[in-house]
Order: sequence, then C-alpha cells, then structure tokens
Amino acid sequence: MFKYTFFVSILKSIREQKGYTQNDLAAKTGLSLRTIQRLENTNKVPKGFTLSALAEEFNMDPSALQAKFINTKRSRDSEITTIRIINLSVLSFLGIPFGNLILPLILWRSNRDSQLVDDVGRRIVNFQILFTLILSLLLILLPFTVAKLFPGIPLILISVLLAYLFNIVVIIRTAIKIQHQDFDFLNLPLRLI
Repeated sequence: MFKYTFFVSILKSIREQKGYTQNDLAAKTGLSLRTIQRLENTNKVPKGFTLSALAEEFNMDPSALQAKFINTKRSRDSEITTIRIINLSVLSFLGIPFGNLILPLILWRSNRDSQLVDDVGRRIVNFQILFTLILSLLLILLPFTVAKLFPGIPLILISVLLAYLFNIVVIIRTAIKIQHQDFDFLNLPLRLI
C-alpha cells in the first residue's frame, strides 16, 4: 500500500541541517540506526534516553525538541481533519444541487496553504467536477436515446439514483483511505483543476 509522505520529518530536517547521515547520527548519539529510521519515518515524539541523546547532539533543550515533534503532529492532524471535512462536504449534493462542487471547492480553496490539503483536496474536487459533467451529459442524452428503446421505464430516475449511489460509495471509500492515512486515491488522468 502506497502512503503519501507529505509530512516533514523533524529529525531528518535537523539531521540534514547538521550534515549528518542516519549512520552518523546513530553513532554520535549511541542510538541504533533502526531507532533513527523509525523516528524519521513515523515522526513519533522521542522519549526518555532517545530524546535526551538527540537533544544533546543537536544542542537543544529536550523540551524544545519535543515541542517541535508535537507541533508537527498537531499540524498533520489538522491537515487530515481538513481533508476529511472536504471529502464529507461532498455529501451536500444530497440536499443542494451541485453541492458536491460548491462546498468542497470553497473548503479546498480556503485551506490550500498546506501542500497535503491542496493536493488531496484538488483531487477530490476534480473527481466531483468530472462526476457532475458526466452525469449532466448523461441526463441530457438519455431522454433522446433510451426513451425509444425502453418506453415506460423511468431510466432517468434510475440513472440518477445509481450515479448518486456510486458517488456515495466513492466518498465512503475515500473516507476509509483517509482514516488509514493512505492519500493515494482519485488519481485520475484527466485533471480539470
């Protein structure tokens, strides 16, 4: 499973500023290479000896280093919450015509300062634009083409219900991926925004 890595690793950033490789940092701090790799990949807040050793090597107060990790985690959590809200706002199409475009577009545009929110929000809005265009085209063409073949069957109503159901399934699937922090979804080859 591919996971987007938009977050900035605090440890990697500080390590690279000092000009250290992971092996250098492990040797200088007495920590294992595996610990350094885990901290960089997960951005988890170091504790105890690990925090003390890193803070000493970076000439920082342990509480200042810990605060950097915590602030990064809060920022990341905030970005994920914004993405969840953008995705769930698509459901407004159930009560507002074109709500699947209007509300997500407003939310996305007002939160584009984050690279993660900008990229993922753009893909959600792009999908909804394509969905709306295809559904609109289908609803325009359906009465002229199918009405003669299937008289008396409400194909327009059936088509709209199936399209809405499909969109709800996409929203739920996207919400599950967001919950697992897997942001590799809705990568369509056609981008309108």
